[in-house]
Amino acid sequence: MNDVTSKLPMSACETLVPRAPRRALLWMFATTLVLAASAALAPDTALGAASGQGRALQVSLELVAFALAVMIAGLGWERRDAQGGGRGAWLGAAFVGVALADLARLSVFDGMPHRAGLGESGVALWVMGHFSALIGLSGLVLLPQGLQSTRVAALLATAMAVVAGAAWWGGVFHPAWLADVARFGRDVLPPNAGVAYATATLHAAVALALLRQGGRARDAALCRLAAASWVLGLAALSITPLFPVSGFVSGLEPAYRLVAWLMICRAIYLSDVRRARELRAGEGALLRAVIDSVPDPIAFRDARGVYLGCNEAFAACYGRPERALVGRTDAQIAAEGPWAAGASDDRGRVIGGSGQDEEWVVCRDGDRRLFERLRIPFRTQDGVLLGELGISRDITDLRWIEEQLAASERRLALALESAALGLWDWHVPSGWVSYDALWLGMLGFEDGELEPARASWEARVHADDWPAVRAALEPHLLGETPRYTCEHRLRHKDGHWVWVLAAGCVIERDEAGAPIRVVGIHQDISQRKSLEERLLLQATSDPLTGLANRRHFEAVLANEMARVKRNVGRAAVVLLDLDHFKRINDRWGHAAGDEVLKQFTAQIAARLRDSDVFARLGGEEFAILLPGVDLVGGFRTAERLRRQVAATPVVVEDGEIPVTVSIGVANLRAADPTPAAALARADAALYRAKDGGRNRSMMEEDEDPVLPTFDDEAAPGDEDKP
Repeated sequence: MNDVTSKLPMSACETLVPRAPRRALLWMFATTLVLAASAALAPDTALGAASGQGRALQVSLELVAFALAVMIAGLGWERRDAQGGGRGAWLGAAFVGVALADLARLSVFDGMPHRAGLGESGVALWVMGHFSALIGLSGLVLLPQGLQSTRVAALLATAMAVVAGAAWWGGVFHPAWLADVARFGRDVLPPNAGVAYATATLHAAVALALLRQGGRARDAALCRLAAASWVLGLAALSITPLFPVSGFVSGLEPAYRLVAWLMICRAIYLSDVRRARELRAGEGALLRAVIDSVPDPIAFRDARGVYLGCNEAFAACYGRPERALVGRTDAQIAAEGPWAAGASDDRGRVIGGSGQDEEWVVCRDGDRRLFERLRIPFRTQDGVLLGELGISRDITDLRWIEEQLAASERRLALALESAALGLWDWHVPSGWVSYDALWLGMLGFEDGELEPARASWEARVHADDWPAVRAALEPHLLGETPRYTCEHRLRHKDGHWVWVLAAGCVIERDEAGAPIRVVGIHQDISQRKSLEERLLLQATSDPLTGLANRRHFEAVLANEMARVKRNVGRAAVVLLDLDHFKRINDRWGHAAGDEVLKQFTAQIAARLRDSDVFARLGGEEFAILLPGVDLVGGFRTAERLRRQVAATPVVVEDGEIPVTVSIGVANLRAADPTPAAALARADAALYRAKDGGRNRSMMEEDEDPVLPTFDDEAAPGDEDKP
């Protein structure tokens, strides 16, 4: 049904609607009182079911109830195309079942000439009728608006017809099935008490729900439907063991159903049809107020081009009151006096074609303004042209702003292109991000290839760079920093990584300070990063072997010493010196000497852990830092490395060169003032190894000429080495 009260001004709603819940409550109270009084006071009159007069009255009431049920079904279905008509269509579909049940009850009514003695069938169809009405009324409470549609209602009507036919067929041809549904009384055949109580309870629950919903929604129709459901519950209650079996009381059941059907008819028709017609004048006034409140000029013309009306903005712009325009065409108005420039463009134009154009208009104050005009034809449902709605908007200032913005954007685009800066614009609440062509080009994409979303950027950020990105971005979004800057890597379309300098700033926040819009740039700094990496490599590594150089090793050693001083861990330092390396250069040449250094470092590096630091201190001198290893563990590692080197000659073009190494081992001590103290102890051990005959390993402060070999134990990390 059409909820027209929601379109009324507040004063009209307050006048018409609040009375509806009170009226519904009054009906509910009155019908309840009548039923209670009838049960207490009414005698078993001649209107009893056993008398012919009473039977005739009941048949008459059933006929009227059937007619009303048919009317509700047709009226509800007729309202299916109206605004909010899903409610009426749903009720109409449900009352298809009610009407069919009433019709079937008439055909098997105990007392009809051709169906005497089939009372059980009537009871089954009575239950079917109440069940159909319950479906229609409870659906308004339980079902969302989307399911109260014409299509669903048509399916419901079909189902109601099938169920009603099945109930009639079972009641007529298989009355024994009804043994648990009906029972004989003195002169009536009420349903099983449980069925009647359940029906009354459900009707009461639906009535209260509809009344609550109607009161909240200020809907008079729902309040009437609530009263109807309550009356139907009383009708079911009237034939339960709570009330004496009397002709008068049992006659209330069809009478109450008749009253309920009338209430539903009134809810559908009077509330949704007649009231809509009565309130059209109010809607027209409301529409007029809305049109006059619009600052844009609006005018209405019929199919001949005659003005039907305009709003106040149109009259003010063209300097003529509405009464001077209504009933006249542009040509007639121009003939009567000065008419604004541009208005005469419509003379001779055929009304009915939709379109949009621009025109310059000289307004009443002499100011020349640019208007964007939209022409919208309006027609009947059959397509007959009624006229045209014209809406104009002053775009003079907007056009000037657009031209200035276009010029500014051209300058900005030129600056960004010259500096190779990619622009991004991020709408934070929605996650929408706009990337310009330069930004996309940095990653090898064309326009439209990358989805304009934050996820497109996030998916391309290097995993190792996320901590730095968050550390820079999140404080800025919270307003803790003036801008966002960060260097990170993005994955190119072909898979390689591109270093970018990201910079941005929040340019719009909401009232709570949350960011709404962030704008920034990306600059490709891959070449700079590559140069920095090369310079860093040159500054921290040995160019021949690729190992860390002395400076880098000393810095790492200082960091490890700080950890030892904090009692975080332990570490050992190993110094290595190739034996008689000058002889190798003199005999085999410097190229062979370089090859010896390369193969030697490759052998050693292959036997070390990832956490170990291997460095070339200069010439044939090398050092190894072993984090987490004590002195004995460092010696094991040194001895294993020494054996590996001694057992593996270096292969050059002219043959094989035997190589040995002398090694000194020391541990880092928390009492050491500097890392140099540990290096000095390792160096002293190294010289003792050389003095002892070379090709041996020595520990610091070890005076025993026979050193442990640890043949049966592996050095730390060797279990993972080849």
